[in-house]
Amino acid sequence: MDKPARSLIPLRLAAVTLLPAASALWFHLRPAANRTGFLIDGIIMACLCTFLFKYILFACISHRLRGEKRLQKQTALLFLPLALFALYICRYFGVF
Repeated sequence: MDKPARSLIPLRLAAVTLLPAASALWFHLRPAANRTGFLIDGIIMACLCTFLFKYILFACISHRLRGEKRLQKQTALLFLPLALFALYICRYFGVF
């Protein structure tokens, strides 16, 4: 008998919450020396947000194709921390 597959939701939750928090804290505690460094730090955070968005999107699509509705909904909730991180990036660049 096959063992049921372990859920990767806790790992994904840790990745989606801890990586953006750690990077935002790192760039807050170690501010850029000039405008170029400020721009590079913002680009790094935007790339991290994009990568995590793709990671969660592919996981959500994978659950959808397998017909795992419960896991799809749980994975879709992981977009909320990414939306907050995107808002922080906008604030970092002075949009609001």
